[in-house]
Amino acid sequence: MNRILRSLPGLVVAALTLALVSIPLAAQNFPGSAVGEQNLRAYHFVFLAYAIAWLLIFGWIVSVGRRLARLEKRLQGQ
Repeated sequence: MNRILRSLPGLVVAALTLALVSIPLAAQNFPGSAVGEQNLRAYHFVFLAYAIAWLLIFGWIVSVGRRLARLEKRLQGQ
């Protein structure tokens, strides 16, 4: 469990980096393809909303993990 909690910030940074890099790539105009004919400008808000949602979920998981670890330490000490 501790290894997961230690690697979680790195995973969050990697996910955010991937999300932020993919936004401009999704908005590029590729000639001759169906993607180039679509207007993807408004979708960056969707990517941003998903990134925020994932950050909140990861933060909640870390919070629960820390509280659980504190509780286990308290129970082991008694």
